[in-house]
Amino acid sequence: MNNSAIHDVAVVGAGPAGLSAAHELTRAGFTPLVLERTPAVGDVWRRHYDGLRLNSGRFCSALPGSKFPLSAGGWPSRDEVVALLENMPARGGFTVQTCIEVEKICYDRERDVWQITSNDGQQFESRAVIIAAGVNRIPVIPDWEGKNTFTGRIIHSALFKRAQDYADKHVLVVGSGNSSAEIASRLTQYASSVTLSVRTPPQLLPKHIFGIPFVGMGIVLRQLPNSLVDSILGFMRRTMIGDLSAYGLPSPALSTLKQYAINNVVPILYGPFVDDVRAGRIRIVGPIQTISGGTVEVLSAVPTTQNSSPGTTSLQPDVIVAGTGFRTGFSELIQVPGITDEKGKSKIVGDQEFEGAPRLYFIGQVNPLSGQLREIRLEAGKIAHKLRRQLGNR
Repeated sequence: MNNSAIHDVAVVGAGPAGLSAAHELTRAGFTPLVLERTPAVGDVWRRHYDGLRLNSGRFCSALPGSKFPLSAGGWPSRDEVVALLENMPARGGFTVQTCIEVEKICYDRERDVWQITSNDGQQFESRAVIIAAGVNRIPVIPDWEGKNTFTGRIIHSALFKRAQDYADKHVLVVGSGNSSAEIASRLTQYASSVTLSVRTPPQLLPKHIFGIPFVGMGIVLRQLPNSLVDSILGFMRRTMIGDLSAYGLPSPALSTLKQYAINNVVPILYGPFVDDVRAGRIRIVGPIQTISGGTVEVLSAVPTTQNSSPGTTSLQPDVIVAGTGFRTGFSELIQVPGITDEKGKSKIVGDQEFEGAPRLYFIGQVNPLSGQLREIRLEAGKIAHKLRRQLGNR
């Protein structure tokens, strides 16, 4: 099916980033074509686990034209985020086409238009494209040795829904990001045992300081030199979190900003996690080595420069929850050579452009200490402003 109209701007993805871009584009005078692969706006958030709340707080999480109501409290819940997203098209005066799984995006140089093809054969054309599909697009579970022999259940953290579904189970959670930490903590209320497998010691910081969300401080810290920021964050960890080495979580070898530059993972901000580790409700081990039937061999401790070769421990979990990240799939999706790095992430963000790919933008690809939703709001305005200059004469 060929949609013959040439749109000014197409937005791929209708999560917080895509909806924010569409809102600002509409304000700039465009009628954006917004394509979403799920059946309904807000579905990605709707599928997150029960009890999830924004770490960035209500004040720092507003999106263009949409703020959380006072009734959301200081830390909006998953359902309140869904409600906000559901109302954005009506508030912004734009529409979203759902159940459109975009499969390929390529640039027709002769006609100076972008061609978008869905997996069911639909084709769309636009003069500009904003990729708002997000970096958490395709869940990844490592190919552990013997994974296929595991007699229990392996799920990605993206499919984790309710902690009570794992009552009386022995659960091994893998990963050291915010999701893994929070899932592990929530499981302690129901599971028979909870073990967290960690490859790289995580950064740990308080969710708020005297009621102010950490990301609020992140807005201020972004204005300071990196060396000073790392000193401040290191002081906060030492005084407000403390040393967890005795509980299996040594301090990271790298500073917060240096570690973030490598893995783009923000510090763990979920407060109960530290309490659960100290109380022994969450056992910390190193990375998975092999799986054989119902037995999982892990390193006994998290590897460090001082202890690079710990022994192994045998676990017999009923379930493995893999908080092991995602891949973007951009290299296959976007037919522009060189636009992604070796990890598949876009080399440009916000209103930056890539040579040979005019009017192609990415939004929501970074998650700074100042908060991803705030960054999305700023990026949306910049991209819309730039496109108004580029396409205004059309």
